[in-house]
Amino acid sequence: MSSVALSEDGQLQILIEEALKGRPLLEAARHEALAKEAEIGPRGAYEDPMIEIAALNYPSDTLSAGEMGMTGNEISIKQKIPFPGKLTKLRNAARFEYESTSSTYGQMRLDLIREVRIAFWELFLAYQKRDILKEQIALIGQLVSVMRSKYALGKVSQAELLALQAEEGNLKDEILTAEKQIKVRSGDLNRAVGRDSNSPLDRPVLSNRPKFDFATLSEDALKTKILERNPGLMARKHDLNASEEKLAFTKRNYLPDFELRLAYMDRVPSPGDRGVDFVSAGIGFSIPLWAFSKQTEERQGAAAERARSERLFEEERRHIQHLVHTMFSELRESHDRLQLYEGGLIPLARQAVVSSKNAYLTGKLDYVAMVTLVKNRFQTEFSYNEALVIFQSRIAEFEALLGESLGGNP
Repeated sequence: MSSVALSEDGQLQILIEEALKGRPLLEAARHEALAKEAEIGPRGAYEDPMIEIAALNYPSDTLSAGEMGMTGNEISIKQKIPFPGKLTKLRNAARFEYESTSSTYGQMRLDLIREVRIAFWELFLAYQKRDILKEQIALIGQLVSVMRSKYALGKVSQAELLALQAEEGNLKDEILTAEKQIKVRSGDLNRAVGRDSNSPLDRPVLSNRPKFDFATLSEDALKTKILERNPGLMARKHDLNASEEKLAFTKRNYLPDFELRLAYMDRVPSPGDRGVDFVSAGIGFSIPLWAFSKQTEERQGAAAERARSERLFEEERRHIQHLVHTMFSELRESHDRLQLYEGGLIPLARQAVVSSKNAYLTGKLDYVAMVTLVKNRFQTEFSYNEALVIFQSRIAEFEALLGESLGGNP
């Protein structure tokens, strides 16, 4: 497979579409929803009628059809009819079960999109960390070259040169770790897409960072929308509705079901009997004779299932409320951190390194202070990228909960 260049608004979308088509678990959920949809009709249908053909009242010694007056051949049809309302409840329960599996499938799609997007940003951060380390080691390498020349002239101590070389070695070790992290994150992204972990991927590229007006984007407004639209919560709600319909069905199970019967008997004339054909009809109904061990137990089980569904729905609702609260705080914090870094910290940290480098080379700044400023600059740049990834990841998580764009402008 050829290498894929990644950009947030271009190839990332291609990867998402590939993931939505290629993940077996998602396809399994889709087929489960289709299977549940196909159950709606049968749940609300009558049982198939029964046709019976019988030879009646033949004398056992001769088996003659014309010897006895009540001998004949009968064809009958029977139809079981549940008490009105029972099938409606079963059909409604099946419909809610389908809605639940359909909502679960929708949530799985959103979760998969979130997984791909977060894996994309984690890979982006891994590349950024390696770049920052390489830039840092290049700067330290320049200083090591200068220090070697000064050491040869006796202008700096051996201890100072060795300390700078040790710092350079530590950075090379961190780069090895960063390279490993890139491979791990690439495997994570390939796994999310549904590819082999070793499939080639070019590095992610940032296009535009969404910007939000937190004067109009509030936690309460997001919470309200998510509680109304979240497919996972809706799946729990549909489960609750299905359990309520099943409970209503068990209550109706104390009522009788009916069986209609129509029959036609073909008779053969016999001595003293002109052989007129017979027609007959009848109706039967069930008696809940074993209600204590059957219907009552079914009702208790359905009531327990409804209580379970109600608790699960409430637990999911509370979980989402807490999740929104936590993620909104993180979204706001990362947004403010980005503004802080972009507004001055990064330019100041870079300028401080330039000044400290010149001051160190001219003997106006000691080694410890210079290295501290260098580390501070690159840590500031990594913290900026870390805040950017958290910001983008929280957007992805919110949109997985909401099922639509969060509304940021590039």
